[in-house]
Amino acid sequence: MGLEILVVDDDPLSRKITSGVLQSAGFNIFTAGSGEEALALVKTTAPALAVLDVLMPDMDGFELCRRLRRSPETAQIPIIILTGLKELDDRLQAYDAGADDFIPKPLEPAEFVARVKALLRRSSVTVEPAAPKSDNRTIAVFSLRGGCGVSTLAVNLAVGLAQVWDYKTALVDLALTNGQAALMLDVPLRNSWADLAPIPFNEMEPELIRRVLLRHPCGLDVLATPREPELTEMLVKDQVDHVLSVLKSQYEYVVIDLPHDFRDTTLAALDVADLIVLLLTPELASIQNASSALRVFDKLGYPPEKIELVLNWTFKGNGLSRAQIEKSLKRSIRVAVPNGGDVFSTAITLGKPVTYAQPESPFAALFEDLAFHWSNPVHKSSAPKSPKEGYQRVQARIKSRKEKQK
Repeated sequence: MGLEILVVDDDPLSRKITSGVLQSAGFNIFTAGSGEEALALVKTTAPALAVLDVLMPDMDGFELCRRLRRSPETAQIPIIILTGLKELDDRLQAYDAGADDFIPKPLEPAEFVARVKALLRRSSVTVEPAAPKSDNRTIAVFSLRGGCGVSTLAVNLAVGLAQVWDYKTALVDLALTNGQAALMLDVPLRNSWADLAPIPFNEMEPELIRRVLLRHPCGLDVLATPREPELTEMLVKDQVDHVLSVLKSQYEYVVIDLPHDFRDTTLAALDVADLIVLLLTPELASIQNASSALRVFDKLGYPPEKIELVLNWTFKGNGLSRAQIEKSLKRSIRVAVPNGGDVFSTAITLGKPVTYAQPESPFAALFEDLAFHWSNPVHKSSAPKSPKEGYQRVQARIKSRKEKQK
């Protein structure tokens, strides 16, 4: 293969074992016994991938990972954290530091090599500049009340669009203080809005914005929020306006996961959205918040057809009926998401959205169907030459429903 991999470990025996496994797989290896030595090495030799041990005396692997991510010359190097620590907190700390993968010791050689190769394949995919998209469709998912499932719907909708269409799809997490898109998709948080926050909007080149996006295996690109909310305190409306404008010119579909407020950055997204999905649950506080949101939308001059109400039955047992809610809001509700029990909480815990991990399940079918329903009418007007599996599943369900109506 000839690719060079950096192995950093202060234990000579562990360093030799790790290097031997990789050399047997055909990789060229260079090693460092400390974080400082590693930082000196990468100034002259750029590895295709780095494997870092955590427990080192001068600088642990987490700090070394953070320093590699902070330097423009090494920020894009794929990084694997290799350690005897197995606690969940250690894994989260590895991802917070910017690692792409976390592998506990002792090594299982075949699995280790397979994950190294998979990471190298993903990192070799470059995003080509795209021509401006005149057929972009931007969908914002919003609720003034927390706990309605905004992020769950936004993530699964974005995955659904990526699985149905062979078009470029981006998910933008604008819940800047508590966004969880990267966690829900189990993508390493190596870049985020924090990389863009210090940069004036007129200096944000499209290539820079593309480099900050994270890639999910389904083909979805994600602009994530950092785990430290203070890192986005400098972010202002002009920057968000510019980033969304660039993404709308590069992607056919942009899905925006919004916070539960009307701050300037939220309004920037609502203004550019072609469709606002207003999420509510069947309880009084949620209905009151939905009513408040609708009044604000009316004052902002948003046409009624721009807003789609979705009723998410987030709890078991009785709640206000759809008819009661429609009467109160004076708006029809065409979409209702049934209670999923532990389905969604399990998906969030594992970082595996149901639409991606269980494409044949009823909830995946619902989200894929919604993705198709809310798609650009131009795209829906004719079948793709090479339809993706998601598109085929949607069409099969449409055909089945039509046959049942006969």
